[in-house]
Amino acid sequence: MDLTTSRCWAEIDLAALADNCRELHRLLPPGCRLMNILKADAYGHGAVPTARVLARLFPEDHIGVACLSEALELRRAGIRQEILILGHTPPEAAPLLAAENITQTLLSPGYTAQLAARAAEAGVTVPCHLKLDTGMTRIGYLCRGEAFSAAVEDAAAAYRTPGLAVRGIFTHFSSAYGHDPEDEAYTQAQFDCFLRLCRALEARGIRPGLRHCCNSPATVNSPEYALDMCRAGTVLYGLLPESAMARPAAFRPVMTWKARVAMVRPAPAGTAVSYSRQAVTGRDTLLAVVTAGDADGYLRQLTNLGRVRIRGKVCPVVGRVCMDMFMVDVTDCSGAAEGDEVLLLGGSGGDVVPCQWLYQPLGLGPSAITCNIRARVPRVYREA
Repeated sequence: MDLTTSRCWAEIDLAALADNCRELHRLLPPGCRLMNILKADAYGHGAVPTARVLARLFPEDHIGVACLSEALELRRAGIRQEILILGHTPPEAAPLLAAENITQTLLSPGYTAQLAARAAEAGVTVPCHLKLDTGMTRIGYLCRGEAFSAAVEDAAAAYRTPGLAVRGIFTHFSSAYGHDPEDEAYTQAQFDCFLRLCRALEARGIRPGLRHCCNSPATVNSPEYALDMCRAGTVLYGLLPESAMARPAAFRPVMTWKARVAMVRPAPAGTAVSYSRQAVTGRDTLLAVVTAGDADGYLRQLTNLGRVRIRGKVCPVVGRVCMDMFMVDVTDCSGAAEGDEVLLLGGSGGDVVPCQWLYQPLGLGPSAITCNIRARVPRVYREA
């Protein structure tokens, strides 16, 4: 790709990705495995290139994805590691799951029965992990409070169901990003509930298989919850906020997103800028027009809130972000000119735009930023 002719692009530092994965392995307790979460095109970083680097580095790692299409993309690219679909797959896909050795999450007793029936019809066995809802209130076998006894019986039945090979069991922590006493108590309660059900299965002569609870913050902060495997998503890409890390760890952002200055133009005091005149200059201003916009993933909600860097200087967004471009104030950025690179996200050294600049003003999380950088933004891979 010729970057001299590109209006907007994302640079993916595969060496940073590899270093982040090594750091995660360093944090894992002995005997604990890692599941690299590559859903949503590896959080916008590119699932296939990401998977290939990680497979070379740690071939025994597992992979987590959201849906069947994501799993098939990896299989068709030659990725042979264990893949777990974390969400719903139509039960009629049972033969394909079995043929491709793709592990399916069991979402509920009803879903388990449907998947098993389809597997039996096709004469296949589908590899599975069983999901427990210990407090996320999303998918999974509800096992809190009065539902616990029924959950034990339903989970035991799933392990014994013909056509299904249940190789693991997991839950998801809802509050591990927080560190106040209530958050920590809730996470502990989820963990205790999960272990209690696993022990109830063992008491019935059932080996639960791989047990995994930890998401990114719990993987970094709480080795006591690690069990047999941890699932790394945001932290793998260097996106875990420092506020979510209770102990120091060295993770680097993997993505740097850039655009260009299309033109620099004067805007005297009192000039309305962009759609609906949502900004009016309060002084004689120089505006740079940036070659990225909402259709690229620089969200319209960053109107009058976003910040970029040009020539190392912080330049605020002025006016509404348009579909393909937006304006920033370069009055104090000496020498800003057409063709200059604009740093939208990432960077290195002192020339950095933290992901927080894009997601915190909007009340979002970091993955909402990188996952929403559109496919029309080419990815440029820097080899590990």
